[in-house]
Amino acid sequence: MIHRYLSQSIALALILFVSIASAAETDQGIFWKATKENHTAYLLGSVHLATEDFYPLRPQIEHAYKSSDAVAVEADILAAEGDMLLQQKIMMESVYQGDRNLRDELPPELYKQLQGWMKKHNMPEAMFIRQRPAIAMISMSMIEMQAYGLNPELGIDRHFLKKAKKDDKPVIELEGVLQQFQMLNGLENPALLLQQTLEQLEEISSFLPKLTKAWKAGDEATLNRLIILDGLKENPEYKPLYDKLFFHRNENMANRITRKAPNYQSLFVIVGAGHLVGEGSIVELLKKSGYTLERI
Repeated sequence: MIHRYLSQSIALALILFVSIASAAETDQGIFWKATKENHTAYLLGSVHLATEDFYPLRPQIEHAYKSSDAVAVEADILAAEGDMLLQQKIMMESVYQGDRNLRDELPPELYKQLQGWMKKHNMPEAMFIRQRPAIAMISMSMIEMQAYGLNPELGIDRHFLKKAKKDDKPVIELEGVLQQFQMLNGLENPALLLQQTLEQLEEISSFLPKLTKAWKAGDEATLNRLIILDGLKENPEYKPLYDKLFFHRNENMANRITRKAPNYQSLFVIVGAGHLVGEGSIVELLKKSGYTLERI
């Protein structure tokens, strides 16, 4: 079942899972309308795990989907789950080949912290020892999130991908599952990713309610602070990690949106909420590209 975990969320899994919600139709979320030369791109800040009471989404969001000609996502996880060849490639990217293992990749003290996490959650070391750091990060985050009742089957991106398949709407990948894994595994210092994950998981009980409240209120400034600014302030050494996981990806995804959007009268874009807030976000980049942005 590991491919099911791996295809859900790539970019700092923990900080994008903000979906313990109620009264969903009154929740604001992060939702933008971008227009340029009579073409529209709706931008929805996704959460990749959710609960049943997260639905139904605001009518404005569902209406925007219905009126759009195509859907764009970071990665088409439904297609990935049905593609055995792609799953094999993902698995090859996910685990070490040969004799190398996770213990060889991490500083001894960090591996000791990881062992402590595994012991706390009654997880056998054999489950993680062959995983590469980014994959271990995803597995750990998924385990923690599901322990809090969050379900990857209820994620917003999956919700709209299912609709798109049923409605026969074209689906555009802004990145792709395999590309995301290759990006993560190409980090110069992969231990930083695992170190940050362990630190965040220690604070999950207090962190999630703050993030949930900010998302429901549509509070971009607080989301930006919680997701990016606080981490950079407390740990400046994580700057290359944030550049890779957020800002470089924002540039690439914004460029792909600007190339694809003119092909449709209306394009419905779903990306992790962290990509739509703050300086260097997809929203800011589209403004610089000549789009007019309106919060909905």
